[in-house]
Amino acid sequence: MLTKQWQGLLQEVDQKVGIVPELGSTSVGVKRFGPELKRRTLCARQFERFYENTFALAMADKATTPDIARAKRLLVPNLIVDGQARGAHCATFASLTSPATIALVETLPDEWSILALTVNPTERNIDTIVAAEYAMITALNSQVRALKAGSSSLRLLAEARETLAGSSEQLGIAPIDNSGEAAADGEKTVW
Repeated sequence: MLTKQWQGLLQEVDQKVGIVPELGSTSVGVKRFGPELKRRTLCARQFERFYENTFALAMADKATTPDIARAKRLLVPNLIVDGQARGAHCATFASLTSPATIALVETLPDEWSILALTVNPTERNIDTIVAAEYAMITALNSQVRALKAGSSSLRLLAEARETLAGSSEQLGIAPIDNSGEAAADGEKTVW
C-alpha cells in the first residue's frame, strides 16, 4: 500500500528540490545535477523494481497451495541474482517512522541479503535519508544476529548499495574481500 502511494509521488521527485530563494517562494521545479541526480535516478529505478518485485511476490502468494506459490516466487525475473532465484525466501521489512523506509530482504537461515532498500521518495534532507538508511540496516542486522546468536550475517546487494545516500562508514558496511570472506563481526557486507 505504501509503495503504491509513493509511486504517484515518484514522478515529480527528480524535478523538485525545494524552494529557490532567487526565484520566489513557489519555485520548486529545478533539476538536480551532478552525483545527486545520478543517485536519485538509480533510486527511481530501484523503487520501480521494488514495486514490480513486491507486486509479483504478492501475486505469487495468492496461489492455491504453498508449493505453487513458492514455484511462482522463483520465477520473478528481477529477483534472479548471480544466476540464482532469490524470490522464494523474500520478505518485506518496513520502518514507518519519518521518513518511512522499506527493504526487500532474502531471509535464509544463515544469511539475510538486502536486495532493495528505499526511503520515502519525497524526503530531500540528505542527513535524514542517511539516518533512515542506517536505522533500517542496523535493525535488520540486529534481527538476523538474534536468530542464530550472532552467527548469521547480513549482506547488501551492490545494486542496492549504489542507491544509498550514506557512505560505507556512515552505514557501517564493508565489502566482502575477493576470497568471499565476510567483514569483521558486527559489520554488514556488500556483495
